[in-house]
Amino acid sequence: MKGKSIAILGVGGVGGFVGAKILANRPDDSVKLDLISRGATYNNIKSKGLIFSNPDSEQVLQPDGLVLSGECENTYDLVILATKSQSIEKAVLENSKIFGERTLVLPLQNMVNAADTIRSLVGKATVLDACIYLISNVQEPGHIKHLGGPGKVIVGSPTTDIYDDIFKFLNLCGVPLELVADAKLHLWKKFLFISSLGTLTAAKNVTFGEINTNEDLKKLWIGLMEELAQLAQKQEVLLDDAAINNALTMISNFPHNAKSSFQLDIESGHIGEKKTLVDDVITHSKNYGLNCTHYRELESEIIKKLAKN
Repeated sequence: MKGKSIAILGVGGVGGFVGAKILANRPDDSVKLDLISRGATYNNIKSKGLIFSNPDSEQVLQPDGLVLSGECENTYDLVILATKSQSIEKAVLENSKIFGERTLVLPLQNMVNAADTIRSLVGKATVLDACIYLISNVQEPGHIKHLGGPGKVIVGSPTTDIYDDIFKFLNLCGVPLELVADAKLHLWKKFLFISSLGTLTAAKNVTFGEINTNEDLKKLWIGLMEELAQLAQKQEVLLDDAAINNALTMISNFPHNAKSSFQLDIESGHIGEKKTLVDDVITHSKNYGLNCTHYRELESEIIKKLAKN
């Protein structure tokens, strides 16, 4: 892996987490890491460094390079695509020079089709299905707080072993990575958790802990997940009761006062990932003749909240 280069495009909760793990845990600086960002995030990291904290500690870390989005001239061996879902295509096109024919791209958006969305935009670069299990919020641009989740990255197994050194390096740096043959199922399991929980927390303005301890909220959450499972089945993906039960168990591992990133966006008056997490679910469900009653009701509540801000 020595002499390789990594770029993280998008330094929010996910990109900041992965970047911090690499910078804090790599054995030496023979693998270069650049962060590509814009606006207040770029300015704050430039002046203060990347601030990474959890409930117990705080670190200030310096990337090997900080690049303003759209101004990068170099190709990389690994690109971790960590922008929000609504920005993915624009970010890729704006930074097209970072993708070469030997580049591996891992898109970590809250989407089930991120890889398919960008494959035609990155030339001969290899794009693998991937997702990450993580709750990590932006405290302010350039300051990331890890609240829960192992930061485990699930990646669809490639047909070659040429990327094995990259995968081993990420594991070494504290970004646990698992290669799977059924990546589509894992993407849907992640979406089952993120979409339903984000929609519920944003609409009702409740924390993870409040959902975990309130039976009415938990019942509503299960209803959302059941609607997603119906949609997944229409797309030939089986999300069974075990997948829903796993989500119910997972929430207990997060702090009581944890909030979803989508909820924080709505609280601040930003639309955030509403299209991916809510609107697309409703649209696709209707196309298949599904009612998605809970999603439609909570989407109306979210619209009302946005109108007040």
